[in-house]
Amino acid sequence: MTQEDRFRAYMAAFNASDWANLVPHYSPDIRLVIGSGRELIGRDAIVKFYTTVKATAQRTIEIRKCFADGNVLAAELESEFVALRDAPDFAVRPMMKGDRYYINSCVVYDFVGNEYTRIRAGIFRREYRPLKA
Repeated sequence: MTQEDRFRAYMAAFNASDWANLVPHYSPDIRLVIGSGRELIGRDAIVKFYTTVKATAQRTIEIRKCFADGNVLAAELESEFVALRDAPDFAVRPMMKGDRYYINSCVVYDFVGNEYTRIRAGIFRREYRPLKA
């Protein structure tokens, strides 16, 4: 399996909230810097953060492009968040039920073997679409 194929399997597990298949992709002491600059350290911190996000909004990620070289994988990703309930304190911005939020980002994954050790995200497009304009 290529690193790109492994990454696609990882994203499929993320989109399905399949934590049992997602977590083994992370090294125990992984460091994740999300698009806001917030840093999460360790598998448990990542799962806790995304469990909270996914309880508030349906998030799906589409891989636009990805490639690996050496021990680094880079990907252009498009994320969509659909608010499942009113969320004035949502992670990316306040949202009302039904609102949509889109992020286009570039993410760099460092890995050793089959585990990601560091992930860094940079956002270059954000779009908010309220249900009620």
